Amino acid sequence: MGRDEFRLVHYAGDVTYSVHGFLDKNNDLLFRDLKEAMAECSNGIIKSCFPASDIGSKRRPETAVTQFKNSLNNLMDILMCKEPSYIRCIKPNDLQTHGQFDVELVRHQVKYLGLMENLRVRRAGFAYRRTYELFLQRYKCLSRETWPHYHGHAKDGVQILANELGYEKDDYRMGKTKIFIRFPKTLFDTEDAFQAKKHYLASIIQARWKGRRQRRAYLEIRAKIIVGQTYMRRYLAIQELKRRREAAAKIRFFIKGFITRHDEPNECNRSFIQLTKRHWLTKLSKSLPESFMSHTWIPAPKHCQEASTLLRKMHKLHLARCYRVGLNAEKKRQLDLKVLSESVFKNNKRNYPDSIGPWFVDDRIAKQHATPISNFTVTQMNGEKLHYSTPVVKYDRRGYKPRERFFLLSNKAVYLLDGKTYKQKHRLPLDKIDFCITNERDGIMLIRIPLELKKDKGDLILDIPDIIECCIWILDVTKNRSIVNIVDTGSYVKRGELVLRLSHNLVRGKTGVIEIQTGPQPSITRAKSGNLLVIAGQ
Repeated sequence: MGRDEFRLVHYAGDVTYSVHGFLDKNNDLLFRDLKEAMAECSNGIIKSCFPASDIGSKRRPETAVTQFKNSLNNLMDILMCKEPSYIRCIKPNDLQTHGQFDVELVRHQVKYLGLMENLRVRRAGFAYRRTYELFLQRYKCLSRETWPHYHGHAKDGVQILANELGYEKDDYRMGKTKIFIRFPKTLFDTEDAFQAKKHYLASIIQARWKGRRQRRAYLEIRAKIIVGQTYMRRYLAIQELKRRREAAAKIRFFIKGFITRHDEPNECNRSFIQLTKRHWLTKLSKSLPESFMSHTWIPAPKHCQEASTLLRKMHKLHLARCYRVGLNAEKKRQLDLKVLSESVFKNNKRNYPDSIGPWFVDDRIAKQHATPISNFTVTQMNGEKLHYSTPVVKYDRRGYKPRERFFLLSNKAVYLLDGKTYKQKHRLPLDKIDFCITNERDGIMLIRIPLELKKDKGDLILDIPDIIECCIWILDVTKNRSIVNIVDTGSYVKRGELVLRLSHNLVRGKTGVIEIQTGPQPSITRAKSGNLLVIAGQ
């Protein structure tokens, strides 16, 4: 500095002043006569700078200092009635180019703008302060307890937000009407949370707006649909009225036809009869029997009786043919045996209904006896073909002691084997014997042996589990129905019960008696009279 200079050291920078002309005052005054001369000048630019209205004023003109003072006072008045925000711009370089950062220039600007002192002042206290209402209104979306509306006191809502955001005890203070926040980081974190939450709020607003827009569109479409439905219901009601009127006319027409159905033919009863026939045929087509064993048939009206009889017969024949066509060789064989069984035993043997359902089999011997029986048929039957085999019980001629036997039927003879040793006990040629059974629900079979067969001592008494099946195989092999006799035995009353008697031949021309009674439990025992007592099922 020179002798004529002095310097003020300020926190924003040092300012140096010169004393030359420091005491001169009001040297910017322009006298009135000079203004008048300028106003009367022929130059338009100079004349516009000194308007004639200023010449008429006798007030002393303002100096530059007075103008500066008045302008500064006006500026302060404007600032005091506003909320100013000072924005300090820092130039990174003097070349006005991007990508360059002059550290000394930036440091100089920061120093002379007083930013560091401003920061020190700010950090010394609570730099951010805001009323509870404004703070709560801005940041209420950051807590579920305050969103969307908090109905309590604003201070309590702000305290909830502070707890929700995790403010430390030294980071903020709760005043009487405002909240004071010390560190900018706390405010920045709060603002960052708010900025992140704005996306969620925007999505809610979008959802509500889209919902409102869609509901408006829905209501418009619904109103149009209601109008369309109104016209459609009207149209349908008109059509329903027409249909009911036509239906009522048809009902009256057919009621008249029903009343006059037995009179001379006319339009009404002719249509009624045709409708009756169509309905009966339609109903019949939906309820035709599916099996020829079924006897169901819907009743026919008077005018369809003859047609019903013919159709029923034709349908029965059709079902029978379909059944026959669908039979394989095995089923056909069973059907032939069942027909033979019906012709022989129906109404002649009381246990015949029990044999209708099960199929007839040609082997009823258990598996453990199959191998010895098979060996016997190969070695002892001399090439005869085995047609039927079953276990039976043979009763002795004297004492009627039961013996287990196996009954084998070949194409030429009947074989009885011992139930334990599988040795042959009897061989009876089919052309010399006959079979006798009762008409009761028992399994007793008498094999009557002629006298010329000397080695057999009288008739054989057998208890066969499936008596009808055994007889059918005998009839099928021999093709002779007379070989099986169904005996309607003689009867007498014994102790108030009806007893049937069947006689059989013993050795040396003697005869024995088989008494047959009915009871709940079938059994075969020796009676006290010495006869064989058979309790047949009821």
